[in-house]
Amino acid sequence: MEATTVERSIWINAPRERVWKAITDDKQLQQWWADYWSIPVLQVGATIKFGTEDDPLMATIAVFDPPREFGIHWPPQPQYHSVEMTTTFTLEEENGGTRLTVKDTGFEGMPDDIRREQVKRTNEGYTKVLAALKAMLEAE
Repeated sequence: MEATTVERSIWINAPRERVWKAITDDKQLQQWWADYWSIPVLQVGATIKFGTEDDPLMATIAVFDPPREFGIHWPPQPQYHSVEMTTTFTLEEENGGTRLTVKDTGFEGMPDDIRREQVKRTNEGYTKVLAALKAMLEAE
């Protein structure tokens, strides 16, 4: 099966270092993502918790290259997905602001019906949270 990727990109009128802080600081993530995040240590291999405080999804930092790339590896999670997933945030300076691209991979391991629904939900989710991030940063 061909790889399935969800990719969303948005230009934000803010310096790359400011966008980086907003995507790697758990308190700021909770402001624009609207879910629980816990990132106690920013280094490759560190554990991340996401979702709800009582039943979080567990992940590890796979890539940490400030202020360019932040990657998260999601092992199979019974409450969400049965396959390994990867989320990558890439930041590039562009036209006096920052181009943020978020990419999720790993969907191809899911059954067709579940994959289609998960891709749809992920696309919709990224559209919403990236708009919230842009609004938060550009209002500062």
